[in-house]
Amino acid sequence: MKARCFLRKLAGENIWNKRYILAVLLVSASVLVIGAILWSSGTQRVTPDVACTGWCRGAETPAVVIDSYPDFECPACVSKEILIMQALGIYPDQVRHDYHHYPYSEFSQKLAEALEAAGEQGMFWELHDRFLEDVPSDMNELLDMAEDIGLDMGIFTDSLYSGRFSDKVIADKVLAVSSGVRHVSVFINGKEYKGASDSFADLCNAIDEELERMGVDDGN
Repeated sequence: MKARCFLRKLAGENIWNKRYILAVLLVSASVLVIGAILWSSGTQRVTPDVACTGWCRGAETPAVVIDSYPDFECPACVSKEILIMQALGIYPDQVRHDYHHYPYSEFSQKLAEALEAAGEQGMFWELHDRFLEDVPSDMNELLDMAEDIGLDMGIFTDSLYSGRFSDKVIADKVLAVSSGVRHVSVFINGKEYKGASDSFADLCNAIDEELERMGVDDGN
């Protein structure tokens, strides 16, 4: 009980050291500069990671790779993540989902770090999918969700409050921007997807068009 109360106390405090804040400010400035350059250049494509070196799930040898760059405080981003998850069930042998961090706010950064901390225990996608049900609005809710999915809370909170994954999340966003990502977005085989965030039909049509272009059977 005392340990849990201590965690609650930590959750209610703003635990940000000067080094972390400085790093975020410097990297954010770099992101803005790179983003401005890419915006003016009209870049609208990314190159899918064929080898899958990050967080991926779905087909082992996909014909279609969906790269998502969400901020979990963005409702449209959450909606698109849900649609992608549904698409994996419809196209289990053709589609792979590659997730990339793209946080805008301080709390979004902590949500991204929480996903990495869950991934440290092999439960990245479990926490990701829990966020899709109800995005936490504060640290108390985040801790409750982490506990609900069965994470070791000692390891999780240590990773989260130590900032162990802060640099990794920041680097992920910088890499995204340098690759041509200008804002929270979704790409299908490298091309930006601009379908409605609440239309599964739009996403399926985009996947079907890509499969047809590649001469691949949709499996249905």
